[in-house]
Amino acid sequence: MQNTFFKRQAQLIKHSLAIATFIAAFSILNGCVSTQNENPYTYAPSSSPYQDVVNAQQRAVEESKLLLVVLGAQWCHDSTGLAERFATKEMDLILRAHYETVFVDVGTLEDRRNITERFNYPIYYATPTVMVVEPKTSALLNRTTMDIWGRADSIPLSEYITYFSRFPAMTTAQKAPFINWKATDEEAAYNKEQAIRLQSAYDKLGPLLAQDLQGDTPEGLNQLWRETKGFRTELQQTLIKRAELSLDAENSNGVNTTPALRHYNPFSWEHN
Repeated sequence: MQNTFFKRQAQLIKHSLAIATFIAAFSILNGCVSTQNENPYTYAPSSSPYQDVVNAQQRAVEESKLLLVVLGAQWCHDSTGLAERFATKEMDLILRAHYETVFVDVGTLEDRRNITERFNYPIYYATPTVMVVEPKTSALLNRTTMDIWGRADSIPLSEYITYFSRFPAMTTAQKAPFINWKATDEEAAYNKEQAIRLQSAYDKLGPLLAQDLQGDTPEGLNQLWRETKGFRTELQQTLIKRAELSLDAENSNGVNTTPALRHYNPFSWEHN
């Protein structure tokens, strides 16, 4: 997740590529390449982003595909980097054959919790946030690997191909732990509480980001951005680690290495 200010300053997966090659070849044989000129991999404003996701999920069910929800923004370097990889011939073949893909524009850090909560995820912690969903159950199949997409532009195309080829190849047994996964009541309450705090930070950052995008970087943006980034990054890492350990509980040998639900100090601006 980057804004214009930073761009100016800077300017599992054990599946082999053979799976991706097979999927791409299968797609070609079945005529899965669209002849449409419009680019589906764009973060375009919508009057009803939640309904867009609901509609895409229904299409995924009807077409026996996975649902792929991407929350991002055109101002974000990693969001547009991911969109560029998706538009390549190799990725486009995989996505059109096996996913119903919907891009959700978060604007200047607008609230999209109604979308993430639909898939039992508290909030978007980064742009882009990439959600691979089993549409009949709304189960999040990439729950333990979502954090990698916060650096989407630095990930090579070969890793994109391997990653997104993995999920269509999952068996029912492999999907089952993700379908049955549920946060504890304590964790669910904690995640909701911290998501409220994070969205309040986004609400504070949003107007500053909008001003920056117009070419006028406001004072304090850099500091507030760094503070928010540290908070959201640690939250997501804790969330993912706890999910990872609970999904692998039978292999834990009784050792409790689950990260604690940390309580954070107020943001600097909350003191004012």
